[in-house]
Amino acid sequence: MRSYEFVVKTLFLCIFAIGGVKLAAIGESDAYQSLAPAQGLYNSSDDVIVLNANNFKTSVNASATGWLVEFYNSWCGFCHRFAPTWKELARDVSGWRDVVKVAAIDCADDDNTPICREYEIMHYPMLKYFSVMASPTSMGIEVEKGKDVYAIRHNLIDRLRKEQQDGRGSTWPNIVPYRSGDVKNLWRNVPETVKHYFLVFEKPDSYLGAEVILDLHKVEGVRIRSVTSDNEPLGLMINVNKFPSLVVLGRGDSHKILPVKTPAREVFRGAILDFLKTSGSNLTTSEEASSPGSTSSTTSSPNLRPDSTREQDPLEGSKSSPTEDDLFWLDLEMALRYSLFHEVPMTKSIHGEKMQALKNYLSVLIKYFPSNYNILPFLDLLLEKLKDLEEVSGREFSRMARLAEEEVKPVFSGVKKWMACVPVGGNSRGYPCGLWTMFHTLTVRLNDGFGKGPSRDPKEVLGAIHGYVKNFFGCADCSRHFLEMAARKGLFQVGNRTEGVLWLWRAHNEVNRRLSSEESKDPGRMKVQYPLDIHCPRCRFDNRTWNEVEVLGYLKRKYSTINMAEVELPSLLLEDISSPRQERLVAVNEDKGVTRKKIGWDFTIFDISICVMLYIASAAILVLVCIKFAVKRTYKKKIHVHHLFGRV
Repeated sequence: MRSYEFVVKTLFLCIFAIGGVKLAAIGESDAYQSLAPAQGLYNSSDDVIVLNANNFKTSVNASATGWLVEFYNSWCGFCHRFAPTWKELARDVSGWRDVVKVAAIDCADDDNTPICREYEIMHYPMLKYFSVMASPTSMGIEVEKGKDVYAIRHNLIDRLRKEQQDGRGSTWPNIVPYRSGDVKNLWRNVPETVKHYFLVFEKPDSYLGAEVILDLHKVEGVRIRSVTSDNEPLGLMINVNKFPSLVVLGRGDSHKILPVKTPAREVFRGAILDFLKTSGSNLTTSEEASSPGSTSSTTSSPNLRPDSTREQDPLEGSKSSPTEDDLFWLDLEMALRYSLFHEVPMTKSIHGEKMQALKNYLSVLIKYFPSNYNILPFLDLLLEKLKDLEEVSGREFSRMARLAEEEVKPVFSGVKKWMACVPVGGNSRGYPCGLWTMFHTLTVRLNDGFGKGPSRDPKEVLGAIHGYVKNFFGCADCSRHFLEMAARKGLFQVGNRTEGVLWLWRAHNEVNRRLSSEESKDPGRMKVQYPLDIHCPRCRFDNRTWNEVEVLGYLKRKYSTINMAEVELPSLLLEDISSPRQERLVAVNEDKGVTRKKIGWDFTIFDISICVMLYIASAAILVLVCIKFAVKRTYKKKIHVHHLFGRV
């Protein structure tokens, strides 16, 4: 028995030792989850229905209700600022759920990428309306976001009216204005239990009637219609000369104009309910009593506009924390990976200007991205696959990128988290900050003379950045502001490489200046003008204007020396980071006197593979020796016992 226990224990220890390698790999893989937010911008406490790749089509297709869906990206700063408006809209129209549902899907989640690509989501946030009984081939109808929740609600009502005019939504309350000049037509097919019919007289461009109708459509025994001022015969017959006005009709052709002092949705709604109470009507609802529009919020609060009316900016990011004024490899790697494996593949079809922009982007990455020894072959192979193509789908590009990664891997370190770009209070900072960081690094490396061939076009990198932001960057408002700034500040008039470095720095500070007045979604990373005095005391003159000679020196130091914190061997084997390609990484910040991690071993993947194989072989030999020894002891013991029985 002891021999058996010895063998089992030995096997367990060996397997545990070998398994430790895989456990470490699993732990490293789990770290990738920090790239994507654990949860999007909406949860169960909101009135927003959260959709994903698993429930999107089963919910939206062939539904008895309409669906208004926000396609958003949880890293997008504008999406963060838009989220309170979307939540407010969902609460405001929660009583309309049997007519239209308000939902959202996070396109930053890799699992949702196929859905967002299929529905041609090219910018964030994008609102799409899906009709009643939408077919599986329906792409939805884009709805304008407008400036605030009022505008979105009005755009939604326009869409619902169009639905009814096209013959859909027959079970909904009728929100199309009443056109007849005879009130008798109103009572056709109306149950005898309905004693009162309310008419909201309004201007043709008003949405008051439709809002009140939808708010109160579940109240039993009530009918409400809107009438526009264009219906002059009916207005003259009832003697309505003020718009908006509220009229109640009785079954005996009687009518009464109800006094309403304020032309507001909640006031009209309250006037109808008060009249029904005083007339002894039973205010039961077809479902549990609903109070749509949450009287306390949307229509009565003037503070619904702050996030949506502020001017937005491209590529939100900041340079703020005095302890994190370093260039981290992981921030560059994360930005590159997300860009190529998520953002570019979101484009349904890449052709024409988009294809040229993608090729230019890959070209400058090949020349100027600080790489580990396999990033360059990966980018070269990816560009080679695109070389003779005039068009490719986003799905196909994603497949090409995965295949290229498989052919030359390992391409990336395997450590997937943000460093200087990690957000403290939100999810919006990581990727935009990383993209800014990568763009600055590219301009500095162009200036420092990296790259293949004799060409030193000062606009090479800036032009590629412009093309990428215009054609692939997901935040539509951010992209628009960047392009406007590029035209205003003369991006394509940059005359030399040094000016290119400073142009991007000035542009970044302009973005930070504009964003600094906004309520921060990431309070630990305030938008400031950088560099801060603590990082570059000589970068400002005494009058606080910039000393651009010193600023240039600061930018070159910052974006040419990479901090390898959190990246360990053998995950990342670097050939070229901050020094010329023939040198290994020796990252020393002379100004700060800080020596960072240095990779001086000349290990290759082959070397490491041999070591791992030798380790496994040694463990296997040890197991076999242990088994042989234990079996031998057991065998001898059995022979001895047999002889003893023989003597008896």
